[in-house]
Amino acid sequence: MMFNRIVKKRQTSEAPTMQNKREAQVLKIWLILIVALFPLNACGGSPTTTGQEILMSVPYQDDWEVAIFNLDEGILLRTTKEHGADMDPVWSPGSEQILMASARRDDSAADDRSGDDELFVLNREGSVVHQLTDNLFQDTQPDWSPDGKWISFRSDRTGRPEIFVMRFDGSQLRQLTNSVGENWSPDWSPDGGSLAFASNRNGNFDLFVMRADGSEVNQVTHSPADEWHPTWSPDGGSLAFASNRNGNFDLFVMRADGSEVNQVTHSPADELEPIWSPAGNALSFALMESGDLHVLILDLDDGRITDTGVVGIPADWRNSGPVRR
Repeated sequence: MMFNRIVKKRQTSEAPTMQNKREAQVLKIWLILIVALFPLNACGGSPTTTGQEILMSVPYQDDWEVAIFNLDEGILLRTTKEHGADMDPVWSPGSEQILMASARRDDSAADDRSGDDELFVLNREGSVVHQLTDNLFQDTQPDWSPDGKWISFRSDRTGRPEIFVMRFDGSQLRQLTNSVGENWSPDWSPDGGSLAFASNRNGNFDLFVMRADGSEVNQVTHSPADEWHPTWSPDGGSLAFASNRNGNFDLFVMRADGSEVNQVTHSPADELEPIWSPAGNALSFALMESGDLHVLILDLDDGRITDTGVVGIPADWRNSGPVRR
């Protein structure tokens, strides 16, 4: 399955090989970044950005790194630079901090726990503010509650992937799911009252919605195919997701109760990992083509698709406003 291939790449830190044309586009972005930022930093400058930013995981050398893509300027800023795959970044509500999962290694560690996925909070420049988990298991796919008080994530610490929540400082850990099968991709509703997630507890992967305490679990898709990566619209009324119900993975939007399902992409390639724009009128997603993941933007009003020219996986989209760096 397509999402299993992506997960495998995340866990093994394998980055996709870029085609020459895409590679040239990404290198051009990096050259612009180097020219634009290094003189300012050398002179003590503090550049200011406005507009919208997408947090991404991007392949860099033999790793995945967290990067910030400024939509207005078309500039990609690589935030993390440690060895190991840095994945699933999300913005902290109301601040410049970033939550992510990382397989970065600590060569001084006395045991072999370094190299598995743990959860970290970073500042915008990539420095670690706090490591939230430290164990022998895979802790991935974190998401911050809208009020910033709780963090949901997927962990295999019980022997299979389940969904957990904890306080923003790593305390008060609670397991929310305990089912036969696997549970993935928790996503908070905008009001903080519910979590959407994907589970194969009934065979194939379907989408479910539960209360934030793990109660009132409702299955909202019932197709014989696989549905993956649910994400709430900013108004809380809809869910976007990827499904292979027509063969390859396409993107769909439906009401949060599972009604009014609409297919919004129709490419012969696989479209994955949708995220909403802050206004709710667009989706960014990853298009799998020739082994590469290309970040695209779909306008939900007119169906127009724009290629950002970036190779990677979009993770979180926000209105940034003025940001002093």
